Amino acid sequence: MKSYLSLQKFIVPILLLLLFAAKVFPQQTGISEYQYLSPVPGSVMNSGKTNIIIRYGSAYNSSDVFKGNLIEVTGEKSGLHSGQIILAENNRTLLFEPDFPFLEGETVTVKLLRSINTEDNKSVPMLSFHFRITEHDLNKFKNNSKKYLLKEYSDIENSKNISVLRSDSYNPNYSVMSDSLPEDFPNIEIDSLNNPSPGFIFLTPFDFFNRGKNYLVIMDNYGTPVFYRQLHYLNYDFKKQPTGVLTYYDELVYKFFVLDNSYNLIDSLYTKNGYLTDIHELVITNHHHSFMMSYDFQHIAMDTVVPGGNPDALVAGLIVQEQDQNKNVVFQWRSWDHFQITDATYDIDLTGSLIDYVHGNAIEVDDDGNLLISCRHMDEVTKINRQTGDIIWRLGGEYCANNQFTFINDPIGFSHQHDVRRLENGNLSVFDNGNLHSPPFSRVAEYQIDEVNKLAFLVWNYSNDPQTFTFAMGSARRLSNHNTIIGWGLGTSPAISEVEPDGDVVLFLTIPDTIFNYRGFKFLWKTNLFVSNPDSLVFSYVPLGDSLELPLQITNNSDHQIEINSVYNRESVFTIIETLPIIIPPFGSESIMVKFKPEIGIDYFDDLHLRWDTEGQRIAQVVPLIGSADPNSSSETENRIQNYYLSQNYPNPFNPTTKIRYEIPELSFITMKVFDVLGNEIATLVNEEKPAGKYEVEFNASTLPSGVYFYQLKAGKFIKTKKMVLLK
Repeated sequence: MKSYLSLQKFIVPILLLLLFAAKVFPQQTGISEYQYLSPVPGSVMNSGKTNIIIRYGSAYNSSDVFKGNLIEVTGEKSGLHSGQIILAENNRTLLFEPDFPFLEGETVTVKLLRSINTEDNKSVPMLSFHFRITEHDLNKFKNNSKKYLLKEYSDIENSKNISVLRSDSYNPNYSVMSDSLPEDFPNIEIDSLNNPSPGFIFLTPFDFFNRGKNYLVIMDNYGTPVFYRQLHYLNYDFKKQPTGVLTYYDELVYKFFVLDNSYNLIDSLYTKNGYLTDIHELVITNHHHSFMMSYDFQHIAMDTVVPGGNPDALVAGLIVQEQDQNKNVVFQWRSWDHFQITDATYDIDLTGSLIDYVHGNAIEVDDDGNLLISCRHMDEVTKINRQTGDIIWRLGGEYCANNQFTFINDPIGFSHQHDVRRLENGNLSVFDNGNLHSPPFSRVAEYQIDEVNKLAFLVWNYSNDPQTFTFAMGSARRLSNHNTIIGWGLGTSPAISEVEPDGDVVLFLTIPDTIFNYRGFKFLWKTNLFVSNPDSLVFSYVPLGDSLELPLQITNNSDHQIEINSVYNRESVFTIIETLPIIIPPFGSESIMVKFKPEIGIDYFDDLHLRWDTEGQRIAQVVPLIGSADPNSSSETENRIQNYYLSQNYPNPFNPTTKIRYEIPELSFITMKVFDVLGNEIATLVNEEKPAGKYEVEFNASTLPSGVYFYQLKAGKFIKTKKMVLLK
């Protein structure tokens, strides 16, 4: 296994210590025959609370491992360490968890005391290696990360004069302030809405400069919160994980909290081995492994690194940690072992007293199981071998010191980027903050990556018009219908955008000046705290002047009483009959009646929000509503049937069937066809002559993949096309 010692060429005192260690401590043996070792043999500045990870490459024979003393771990000062041996990852990873920490400044030696076999009866080589503990364990003092964050806040405040704020033509269509919300709830407004994708927007708006109450928020496309929770400290990265849980970072305790689909706190996740958890990223895989970061603060004699450097600078390295489903640290990667401090871009002051030369801000588990990390202050996306810890490749923009790729049709690349993601089509996307572009501007960039020939092809990019520059933060996530949801980070206008592949904006969300949002997400989401039966209501062909009432049963799935104390919907034609509040006992059910009374002869689409509002919190269940007026029930509707009419399909999104209604005023030859986004014909639903009247046809998409489809009605010179979304 390849060993790295990035700082050895310029930190003379550490060189002397290593030379001393080479004389005093046993020779390192067997290292190259192992797939992965942590800490890296010969490495320095390791945490005194580190565990030891030994991965040979094949599964260990568990009976061999546990039949007697196997590992000897000795500190130069602390002596022999007892500890627990753990086999993880299907016996492929051997962990040693010391019972007490190593001492600052000491060298630690690790030995295998006897031979063991793998599960396929191969002999595991003998092993001996050593590493050094940091001279001063700064990570045990929370003030160091506070000090760094305060510097970042100062940088952000200084950047406010170059942030693009709301334009003079600002004219909101929807504002959450029209809702019954707490007085200090951020004024989040939907400025544009044009058939966005289904789902709910996740955000954590916060105020850097008035650090009072903050909120976790889930809202619909109209900006109406279906969940909020008031918190008293800064919180970041509120999102739905692939396992279905919700997670967010809490600044007060330096942890990520985990919520179930009833918003109950069920777990917390944080970096181990003596490192404080960083705010930027938590990834939980389908196998329940978690990935997090830490900023590792060390005193470095920077006068030995760069001219004019501070002889006692506080430098932040980057730690990337993987924990298994039992929260064992099974992989740890440190920038000290692989990067140089001088890899930072030219705008990072390496002569200052506080230096952040990496600034990791995103982790992505790549399709091949390896890791992608975003290193903002190096203008670099780095791919790391998850089995060995070695760097596979380095991709960076114009000012990246170690870029290995040639950028095709994009000479500037990306700068001070955020939120690197591997897309379903195999491409790579980044939120390009663009700090070092001239002039600075922010965008989303999508690259086709040739990892063999080291080529990066720009295949899609989007920047706001007029161009927006956001100094920091930001995100870009591809949705299932191929739209992109963009969180503009430190910008206020827009704060979140949803754009189609052709760049058309279908949703545009703003928040006030000084209120920011770290990332913006959209997910399909539904709470299970209380549910409705049916999950949607359809009122079919109600005559004008008449009304129809349908029952809706609400079931409480919790062991405590809840009450529906407010309801909300946009269309006045839908109302509920019951008087609020509606009390639902533990695991009990109550029924309410929903009334539909159409005003004109059209189709109505709405959402009924059933809310449980308490102090500082809202939990709502959303019930889709559709109402249809009888087109033959009034003269007004009869006038409309003199024209051709094509309804929006319902339900939409659908899985796997949906219904489409249409009306024709005269005998006509009718064709209705379904197409995919490339214009390929998928199905023919109608292809015959029909008399005047109203009709309904069902489309079954059980054999089709999820995505956006179009249906088109043709009758003589009349042609009408509408979009529908299949979600499986």
